[in-house]
Amino acid sequence: MIDKVKKLRAKSIHRLKGLPSDKLDKPVTYWISEDRLLDKIGKEFTIILRSKGCSWALGDQGGCTMCGYIKDSCVDTINSGNIKNQFMRAWNDKLEEIQNDKENYILKIFNSGSFFDDDEIPEDLRKFIYEKIANVSNITEVVVESRTEHLSRDKLIQMRSELGSRHVEIGIGLETVNDYIRLNYINKGMTFKEFLDAVNLCKQCDIGIRAYLLFKPPFMSEESAIDDCVSSIKTLIDMQVNTISINPVNIQRGTLVEYLWQQNRYHVPSYYSLMKSLKKGIKTQEMLNFTRIVCDPSGAGSRRGIHSCSKKECNIQMKDFLKNFVLSQDIIYLKKLDEEEHCYCKLNYHMQKMFN
Repeated sequence: MIDKVKKLRAKSIHRLKGLPSDKLDKPVTYWISEDRLLDKIGKEFTIILRSKGCSWALGDQGGCTMCGYIKDSCVDTINSGNIKNQFMRAWNDKLEEIQNDKENYILKIFNSGSFFDDDEIPEDLRKFIYEKIANVSNITEVVVESRTEHLSRDKLIQMRSELGSRHVEIGIGLETVNDYIRLNYINKGMTFKEFLDAVNLCKQCDIGIRAYLLFKPPFMSEESAIDDCVSSIKTLIDMQVNTISINPVNIQRGTLVEYLWQQNRYHVPSYYSLMKSLKKGIKTQEMLNFTRIVCDPSGAGSRRGIHSCSKKECNIQMKDFLKNFVLSQDIIYLKKLDEEEHCYCKLNYHMQKMFN
């Protein structure tokens, strides 16, 4: 499997060489939208920066089986000045809108790799970004992402010091609490113990954790994916992880998952399975007293993303139920789903599970 992952990754990386210079100073994308804050509904300002790419994807093991975000990178010519220009382009475009808004914001900075990897985002650039954030009072929460090997006490202390009292979370792709699934099906290259060590380090530095869970990794049935997700949710809630972000697999180009999907050896997850996982994993409202659960599936409703059936109306309804739960953090929306009438796809879903 690793050889196939590496071969597919090498092909993707080859296509990235020679990126036009005008793209180097532009972020991949950025946006403002409604989002769940710690204790209320607010807004998110998300910036996706183009860096040299994830060290794990660029390394000898070829990266994760489902991840195609290396396509948003520039592996050969980009420098910290380019990334600074990307950040400032997004920042300057949205700053006035944010400052004039009465809502509080969560700022999410993603670079399709690790924010604390000095080869991607150097220390002086991180400090520059912190200083910009510190001057905007209604940015009350900040999220960045990193693999565990790039975290250090000094980096976290600097971030904590620069950002003051803001709630800060480090997003870590745990994917599952099951080491076998993470190492063999996802090729994550990280153990649960390494995640626990990162959690403890962040807690010591007064930094929160946002744990990413992958819903329905390759080589898993719909039912086993539900069981794995439920187990992971319960474990992380017991640990009092600040945020659990559930990410249903979407078929990204140049990945092993896409290769399996094209051969009809992988099927994207169903909305019904995701909702079942949430209902089984969160039995009481009290379970969300400390931990928030978020989910905003990429590619939802499309052939390559999570969906319930081919009907647009059905997928919109499922997406609305999920969004209402995320924004309110009220499990009543998970229960309401059973009370609603659904199209034929719900019966098909249960029939397929019976005979698979």
